[in-house]
Amino acid sequence: MATRDDVARLAGVSPSTVSYVISGRRTISDATKAKVLAAMRDLNYTPNAFAQGLAGARRGILALHFPTSVDGYSSTEFEYVTAAMERARALGYHMLLWSNPMTDVMGMESLVAQKLVAGVLLMEVSISDPRFDVLRRAKIPFASIGRPDDSDDVIYVDNDFAEAGRLAIEHLAELGHRSIMYINVSQQDQAAGNGPAIRTARAITESAQAQNMSIVEMPVENNARGGRQALDGYLKFNPRPSAVVGLKEFATAGFLNAAGMAGLSIPADVSVVALGIGDRSAEMVSPALTTVAPSGEVIAHTAVDALVEQIEGRSSDVIQQLVTPVMVIRESSGIAPV
Repeated sequence: MATRDDVARLAGVSPSTVSYVISGRRTISDATKAKVLAAMRDLNYTPNAFAQGLAGARRGILALHFPTSVDGYSSTEFEYVTAAMERARALGYHMLLWSNPMTDVMGMESLVAQKLVAGVLLMEVSISDPRFDVLRRAKIPFASIGRPDDSDDVIYVDNDFAEAGRLAIEHLAELGHRSIMYINVSQQDQAAGNGPAIRTARAITESAQAQNMSIVEMPVENNARGGRQALDGYLKFNPRPSAVVGLKEFATAGFLNAAGMAGLSIPADVSVVALGIGDRSAEMVSPALTTVAPSGEVIAHTAVDALVEQIEGRSSDVIQQLVTPVMVIRESSGIAPV
């Protein structure tokens, strides 16, 4: 099956020029147009009308692949999705939310082979992610929110996990905390190569060691039950850590709720700092969570911009950007108990 790139090579023009001939969005000389149309005839290439915008997009359709878990989207995750869709619409594209499992490689191959989309944006990236090879083979423009270990040729925008770990640990150290429990994702998710979990655990551990603080990890599922299990584990420590750092929204909120039900006072008995959780979610629990998180809107907008520049041939650079997280101190963190 011929592709736009095949047409461009045969006609001796850029892929973006082929797109402009098809869409009519820019004036192309008659000679160049004739070469492109001849190449399309020779290769029996027919652009997919759906991908060119039958659904109302001026420039086409993007696919956002966010493989969901059984717990669904958190409020913070949905902020990323919403921001990406809004940015795509502002740039003249519609965005299709695709939630098939990450392991559904055949489904992704089918999606891109049918030319239904102009480009793909990936979320929930693992350190060894099978989707990247599929998209490389398909020669379709793609970018990711998050990054695999094999990322030299990948356009991505991601959280600066090292900075997030440093900010959280230094904040707790300044409050006099010397021991921390870290609520991480389940061992199953870690074994599957969950990129944020692995990179955050590394950053938290290195920052704690630099501050001569002790740290224990509590892997649980990202749901309310996982939060209660984290509290059960916390209560068994003797002495108990004076602070808790949580990675995932549902588990951290579950811990906070279970701690209150158990009679613990936050932050008088234990301080809690959440990583990667947005402002809206942080304010929905009581006490409101101290957070260290990048702007989901900045990450999503930057990733969509990079993808569209690639699609439209305005940039061939491999854009790789880490977004600095911001600490917002709220009610859940305080001075370490004596």
